[in-house]
Amino acid sequence: MNIAGLLEGLSTATARDLATLVSGELEGSGDVQISGVEALGDSSTGDLTFIGDARHAKQWSEAAASVALVNRDLDLGDWDESTRAVVRVDDADQAMIAVLEAIETATMELADRPESGIHPSAVIDGTAEIAEGVAIGPGVVVGPRVGIGPGVVLDAGVRLYADSTIGGDSHLHANVAIRERCILGERVILHAGVVVGSDGFGYRPAPDGSGLRKIPHLGHVEIGNDVEIGANTCIDRGKFGATTVGDGCKIDNLCQIGHNCRLGRCVVISGLTGIAGSTTIGDGTLIGGGCGVADHLKIGAGCQIGARSGLMNDIPDGETWAGFPAKEIRQALKEQAVIRRLPEWSRKLRDLCDPS
Repeated sequence: MNIAGLLEGLSTATARDLATLVSGELEGSGDVQISGVEALGDSSTGDLTFIGDARHAKQWSEAAASVALVNRDLDLGDWDESTRAVVRVDDADQAMIAVLEAIETATMELADRPESGIHPSAVIDGTAEIAEGVAIGPGVVVGPRVGIGPGVVLDAGVRLYADSTIGGDSHLHANVAIRERCILGERVILHAGVVVGSDGFGYRPAPDGSGLRKIPHLGHVEIGNDVEIGANTCIDRGKFGATTVGDGCKIDNLCQIGHNCRLGRCVVISGLTGIAGSTTIGDGTLIGGGCGVADHLKIGAGCQIGARSGLMNDIPDGETWAGFPAKEIRQALKEQAVIRRLPEWSRKLRDLCDPS
């Protein structure tokens, strides 16, 4: 099977190949060729798509896509099985992930990434320890006593400050900066422009009234295994000890994690969220986009915080909060229901005060 056929311009992958890849049940023509991957509503002839719910299942008969990954229990209605195909699986979302992973693997050689070895323009301090199979791209700077594990990829312009450590099989994209003494685990992915270990944001008025006095931050950042951090996100170093990000955390683009924050395992933070210093977040908590979280809070395990929330209080384990200021979701929804009725009540109040 040549899964690279799923790329635009190639046409060697078939519906039968797809069924083999995802261990699915083929319906329709196994010879249908796949030339691309697209969402159902935007698909064209030759595209592979996926269908995971009844609403999209109703659209299959009229859609342009040639092949679909479909949950086993969905009814697709009548469709032409001589020219199209579906592959039924237990979970179409998970099966599509497997397909996308296969495409990514097949196209690694086409990506703009450094080859194993050290580019001539890289600057490597003589005290740095570099394991086998590391790829260091153009313009990379590796400082004193840095440790780089096996299979690490450092794209163009990455800067590793003194005494930092990068775990094996991690990938740091272009212009990532890892400040001094920071530690990354294995299989960490940092997208372009991430800064790990920048100074914490701390100032106090100068005693003589001359201005603001900067508080030094002497700590570092520790990032666990299998963490992925989106482009231009910043994680500040601790004032004394470490800012920590637990195994499996996923942080979106343009987020700010303040000094001495402690994130548990598999915390998910959506884009444009800012978390102030010394806040603790429990395992498996989900934070929606654009949230603001105050300092020194304790957010429990398994919590959910709705997008655009402003959190100023601790949250017990397992609770869902939303709103600005954020509160427990049932209370927040009750308040929203009242707010929606304010125009009606305002008119009634005017009528009572001025019956004429």
